[in-house]
Amino acid sequence: MVERIASIKLNDDITIEAVFYSGIVKNFDVKNLFDRWPQYRVLKEDTAIWYGAKLLPQGSGVYFNDELDLTAEEIWNEGSFVRKVITKTILQLAFYIAKTREEMKLSQTQLSKKTGITQCDISRIEGGVANPTIETLSKICEALNLEIKVCRSSSN
Repeated sequence: MVERIASIKLNDDITIEAVFYSGIVKNFDVKNLFDRWPQYRVLKEDTAIWYGAKLLPQGSGVYFNDELDLTAEEIWNEGSFVRKVITKTILQLAFYIAKTREEMKLSQTQLSKKTGITQCDISRIEGGVANPTIETLSKICEALNLEIKVCRSSSN
């Protein structure tokens, strides 16, 4: 499963700290790309490009300009683990729904047929950009053999 990025922090040392939907935080050193792909050196030379980076839709990667981007998969696979944090509930839901669907070897289209929810809506839910109703979540969870639980938070 390809993890999606919830947020990024660009550091002065040309590293990216990426928080993934699952709450895993990884540090990706862009300088490691300089030998393989020299065009990435511009990120060290031109701070406007570096600090102008944007998160791609649905957390699929990081965009610098029309020639340079990084996929979430690259950052996940080549980044080093930093810590685990708690992410927004909708992103946690997105992660666990997509993860469980993929573990069950179901496509979004197959899940759509099992639930009556459009494939487009399932994609938006898994991308963390939809705000599904409890009824919609119930249908998805039933199809994936998941439970919805509401618990008191352990924080104040």
